[in-house]
Amino acid sequence: MKQQTLKGCRILELSTTHATSFAAELLRLQGAYVEKVSLKQPFFCDSQKVLTSSVQTVSEWDIVLTDDSMWRYACFPEAVTVFINFHSFQTGDERELQVKAGWLKESEQETSPSIAIGGFPASLLVAAHIAFVTVCQLLEGRRESTVVVHVASILASALHGRLFTKEEQEIVPMMLTPAVDGHLFIGAPSDEQWAFLTRWAQLDLPTCMTQFERRLQKSDIEASLSKWSSSQLRQELMTLGQTFRLPFANVQSHQEVIQCPQHKSRGFIKQQRIIRSPWIMSKGLAANQPFSFTSFKELQIVDLTAMWAGPYCTRLFADLGATVIKIEAPHRPDGIRGKSGSTPFFEELNRNKKSVILDLNVEEDKEILLRLIEDSHIVVNNFSPRVMGNFGLTDDVLQLHNASIIHASLSAFGQTGPYRDYVGYGSTLESMSGIVAQTLDYTGTPTLPLFSISDMLAGVMGAFSIILALYEQTTTHAAYMIDVSQYEVATMVAWVPYKHTSDASCVKTMHKCDDNIIVETPNSWQEQKGRAPYFGEHTTYYKTHYSKEKRDSL
Repeated sequence: MKQQTLKGCRILELSTTHATSFAAELLRLQGAYVEKVSLKQPFFCDSQKVLTSSVQTVSEWDIVLTDDSMWRYACFPEAVTVFINFHSFQTGDERELQVKAGWLKESEQETSPSIAIGGFPASLLVAAHIAFVTVCQLLEGRRESTVVVHVASILASALHGRLFTKEEQEIVPMMLTPAVDGHLFIGAPSDEQWAFLTRWAQLDLPTCMTQFERRLQKSDIEASLSKWSSSQLRQELMTLGQTFRLPFANVQSHQEVIQCPQHKSRGFIKQQRIIRSPWIMSKGLAANQPFSFTSFKELQIVDLTAMWAGPYCTRLFADLGATVIKIEAPHRPDGIRGKSGSTPFFEELNRNKKSVILDLNVEEDKEILLRLIEDSHIVVNNFSPRVMGNFGLTDDVLQLHNASIIHASLSAFGQTGPYRDYVGYGSTLESMSGIVAQTLDYTGTPTLPLFSISDMLAGVMGAFSIILALYEQTTTHAAYMIDVSQYEVATMVAWVPYKHTSDASCVKTMHKCDDNIIVETPNSWQEQKGRAPYFGEHTTYYKTHYSKEKRDSL
């Protein structure tokens, strides 16, 4: 099931790192031809590329990817050249990226080494940004241009959620716990979920009914839940927990991931190999009006996302100049806003956007949303699959109002398969994907990563899938439906086991990025730097502009 969006596109890869090789592989999975020049042993992600030991200068390249400074100013006529800047990194390997970015988790024992995240999360995160930026350049027709991707900025931005989340905002319980046959992730974020879990587990903790109270008794809660779960089978706990919409998950090994019914149902893995990108893209009928891309500033995006993955996806477009209209319910603002209405993390994820309050259970507000969609190019949501249908906003309805709409859904497990209605946080997906099984403490016991790497990675993968649909739309003029599975994204991180090695002498430093700038280019292609919107700041304008009375008068 190989995508052919970039069929006919020729890529020259001049790389020495996993990150650049991953980026070329992500583009190859879209149908591109990739030729890699390397004198080293090939990486595991190079198996489907054409490998050579010298540059064929007579070839016409559409894209040149390089992390080798000797090639930064080389002339490749008609090619988009992307230079991946590993300045301050000596080797650019996975371990060094995690150490210098400050991703390592401190061990419970002071004398034990810090804990690295399993798999290749840093390399793949950088790679996804490279792939996104590359196709942006192709879409804008910027041949003979050079883009510089700053690795340190990307890695630092991944930690913002951790840095901006104060200790008093910690959710309890969100923990790994033992079962008879392995380990399990247990979560109960809301008061209602916690009340159910206490009845189910027969916990005698009457003074822990609010999140504040649970934080104060975190140790007692985790000890009680561990005692309860240790006598039960993890699959039974996960299935029953998910039935009641608790984000439970098994800590799965690599072999269990291969055998996972969700992956088998969606055809993500075949013969022990990942055979497609972590999304499924389907094409609708061609619209009467041809699509002509001119500039990101002319794009309008309806943003129905919240928390981390979805807002990061749409913010990448907002930074490039697109008009992103963030829709929030009056009774349920984005949870990352916090009680003050705007936390630093919310500011980071939602800068350059507009904020509109709409209650989609109210017919008048839903009509306004549909009129917004009529004038937009893209709709993004990260609801669970049932929600858009419950609102009456199925793909058919969206295409009826906009025949060339791109609708991207970033759900935990995807729109199809036996786990489609399972709920999941980053820790849920990291447990099931194999990341946690490879993130081991000093005793060899699985542990949760320092922060949720799968959220940010799912966001940029969503943006990459959308930019591919835009690129393809310039020739097909069709609508596109994109089904991004955050579980499949996390599985890519852990697919090839990263050997657990620790070095207690490693110096951990945090690279502070300048307003989270990801790319620089000598051309006019630059990111905007505006603040995030106040809750409902633009509601009056958009409700007036898209009211029925206003439309009837036009």
